[in-house]
Amino acid sequence: MFEIDQWAFSGVDGQISLHKWQKTIDLITGLFSAPSGYIVQVTSKGYRVVIKSNEGNSNFETNPILPPQTPLFCRHVAETNNTLYVNDASKNDLWNTLPEVIDEGIESYSGLPIHWPEGEMFGTLCLKDTKKTSYTNEYFELIEQLRDLIEDDLALVYSYEQMREIAMLDSLTNIYNRRALSLLAQQKLNLAQRLGFDVCCMFIDINDFKKLNDTCGHEVGDKALIILADTLKIHLRNADIVGRLGGDEFVTVMQVSDKSKINYIMDKISSEYSKALLKENVCDLSLSIGYSFTDKQKQPFEALLNDADHAMYKNKQAYKLAKKAQ
Repeated sequence: MFEIDQWAFSGVDGQISLHKWQKTIDLITGLFSAPSGYIVQVTSKGYRVVIKSNEGNSNFETNPILPPQTPLFCRHVAETNNTLYVNDASKNDLWNTLPEVIDEGIESYSGLPIHWPEGEMFGTLCLKDTKKTSYTNEYFELIEQLRDLIEDDLALVYSYEQMREIAMLDSLTNIYNRRALSLLAQQKLNLAQRLGFDVCCMFIDINDFKKLNDTCGHEVGDKALIILADTLKIHLRNADIVGRLGGDEFVTVMQVSDKSKINYIMDKISSEYSKALLKENVCDLSLSIGYSFTDKQKQPFEALLNDADHAMYKNKQAYKLAKKAQ
């Protein structure tokens, strides 16, 4: 899902206009007669200037990341989640040791927090001046209004990402749906072709799933599907792609460094699935799994998927024959 503790923009973002943010900062600094203004994003990784006044659009995201423990005015705003106004920093024992005051000669700082729509911290909107200032309440009302415009843009980004994720996720299991699976898997195959690593596609099908639905009901069947999805997410790597094609058909796409470990991975998935079913008081089910590897030639994901599907089908037929022989 959408993670707010990530750098929000990569270059000039397509979802909102950072040029508008640039104009906002330039407008604020002009109205306040301040030499510098900033929009700073804050994450657990540190502080990064997204927009600087009077810098133009060539400087989006070009600023270095300052570590989280760096002594900054902005850090105080982020940690307290409150507006900060210091108009005579060099004479204030709380602030006169900050590098911004000592090295940059900052005498006045005015900053307020910017939030994501759920209330989490995005960063700060701030003004700096090398001379003492005397901003009135009207100034702060104005800057708050301009801050609200920035937060409206963040709400659009947040909503867009949520809608995009919903469109890519299977509503029952909360893993990728077929459309998203095909898109992401093809991207991984293209990357594998360029960088020369192997990719494995596993096609996973629950044995006797129809019988489970017929005898225990669709609620139990849905629970079995959700447990399989959770098992795959827990026991595969974050970089592995996990999706549901529909029904009881699941697919994983993985980068592999040792092809001989695939049987171990399949056995691990099967055994962990059985354990999870037992823990949730769902009758024991087995899996039929087939796999295929990329070859040295460029190939579409659908071809890799089709090969894994055929391998899974052979294993399912072998399961059925073994069951009849019992």
